[in-house]
Amino acid sequence: MAMLLSSCSLDLQPSSSISTETSLTTLADAQNFRRDLYLTMRDYLCSGSPVYLMELMGDSFHASITFGNRNGEYYKWEMRSTFGNVETLWHYSYYTVMLANFLEERIPQIQGTESEKKQLDIILGECAFAKAWSMFMLAELFCENYNPSTAQSTYGVMLSDASFTTPSSPATYPGRSTLAETYDYIARNLAIAEQKLSPVDGEEGSIYITIDAVKALEARIALTKGDYAKAASIASALADSDEYTLLDDTDDFEDLWTNDSGKECITQFWADFQSVPASNCYDYVQLQSNGTYSPNYIPEQWIIDAFDSKDIRFQTWFMKTPVVFGTIESNLYICVKYPGNPELMPGVAISTYLNKIKPFRIAEQYLIAAEAYAASGNDTEACKYLNRLRRHRIPAYATQSYTGEELMLQIKEERAKELYAEGFRYKDLKRWNEGMQRSKAQDSNVVSGAGSSTTELMIRPAGDPFFLWPVPQSEIDSNPQIRNQQNPGY
Repeated sequence: MAMLLSSCSLDLQPSSSISTETSLTTLADAQNFRRDLYLTMRDYLCSGSPVYLMELMGDSFHASITFGNRNGEYYKWEMRSTFGNVETLWHYSYYTVMLANFLEERIPQIQGTESEKKQLDIILGECAFAKAWSMFMLAELFCENYNPSTAQSTYGVMLSDASFTTPSSPATYPGRSTLAETYDYIARNLAIAEQKLSPVDGEEGSIYITIDAVKALEARIALTKGDYAKAASIASALADSDEYTLLDDTDDFEDLWTNDSGKECITQFWADFQSVPASNCYDYVQLQSNGTYSPNYIPEQWIIDAFDSKDIRFQTWFMKTPVVFGTIESNLYICVKYPGNPELMPGVAISTYLNKIKPFRIAEQYLIAAEAYAASGNDTEACKYLNRLRRHRIPAYATQSYTGEELMLQIKEERAKELYAEGFRYKDLKRWNEGMQRSKAQDSNVVSGAGSSTTELMIRPAGDPFFLWPVPQSEIDSNPQIRNQQNPGY
């Protein structure tokens, strides 16, 4: 998309830019900007580093002895405010908001037929959704856990309804809102999205944001905020609908994760071999030129042990194979959850591990319902959704009845298994206020810093400053309003 810049000299329009006054005047223009909105969400908010870094900072992977410190600053919890991944996520979250704001500002001025106005209204709903989602993602990482008793006095993120314009002076730049204001902003935009996207029915594998995607995000946010009644109500309604069926067959499950069938997906973003998202397993699997595997990061032993050997997830997402680390060879389980869709890499001999992005799956809604009901003291309903998910994943699974603390432990373990390598683990540990503790490796001979409390056996207590990401230094330097609003520890 051309840079949205206006002429600044002698009324001449630069040949490399387009005026904001003329760039969005028709439905076709709006649809072009809509494509950019979708690609930005896909490429920068829910694929690549926003996914795998959440796993590397958690307790599910160990760095191998040949990992070369690739993303080691995150794995070892040594983040700094100048790091590229920190700045990229922050930048594109705000780019998403600015683009959505630009569309919200210009679309009402477009003259069109009733049919065109309905299409434009849907785009406005997608804009509101994008704003809510991007700000929620920043709140998850850059802000403290939501607590209604302190939300008015803790920092949120900067909020804006302005499009691609520069404030008249640094004095008018936005500072960080309160956390309460941030979540009010998110809720306000979700309400707009729900109203405008109500005509867009949920559809399995939809490449677009539907009303069910809005509800799925709403349930995720409600769980994060501790609004368990709302989370349980929304998530259980989605889980009980006939639109999305949990898979219980290994072949169908492999088809979902290899060929991106779209089954179980409330949303699965579009991709083809010319436009592909970043890989969600950048460091998990590496195939050397001699045909042997040498991953930078390998699954921890506890996650391997957590699965039933007949579990279709275990059979699909993990592979035991010889791996080579320099002169050392070991037979290990490696993560192959993203094996690479052949349609996205035609003619490529070695997989690039590129698959279509699945930001909202129905299985997550089962887990949200189970956790929200358990947190509300409704053990019966919590067990119902937990057992239903397990029955589809584990052949001949026998229904179990759990209560109290044991029930919650089972739900948390199931969440770790079902959402493995999808970017939830670090944020879940923060949300549960449990801290992070790594445990023994599959083979201590092949992990970096074996036995060390800074790597293999790292412990980070709840409340550790690095459970909050740093506001990028470039933002601090350019915006005087947040000069003294950096997160503690940075």
